[in-house]
Amino acid sequence: MSKVTFEPHGKTVEVRDGGTILAAARAAKVLLPSKCGGRGACTTCKVLIKFSTPPSELSRMEKHMLSDRMIKDGYRLGCQCKVTGDAEVTIPEDPLRRTIRLQLEAQRREKEENERQQG
Repeated sequence: MSKVTFEPHGKTVEVRDGGTILAAARAAKVLLPSKCGGRGACTTCKVLIKFSTPPSELSRMEKHMLSDRMIKDGYRLGCQCKVTGDAEVTIPEDPLRRTIRLQLEAQRREKEENERQQG
């Protein structure tokens, strides 16, 4: 059994080696999107992984769908990458959610600045 920790959620789950990171995320009740149903065709389950042991070999789909730079940086497809030992998995923030979050933060800062100037 291996421990897989999902960030930024801070959730850890014990799973059997050989299962996918996507299955581990589901076991941890962590949302890891997968539009293609785990076939490796959409890259929505792309994650950044740090393993304590060597990771599973890249699947054919991962080699096809991920750039060389992404692979070098440690990105894998959660539906294709197998658990081979303890791992820390970082789920990247969805670009649309990131844009919305940044806009809301800017509005909050502007409102706080206006309140300071008035008070």
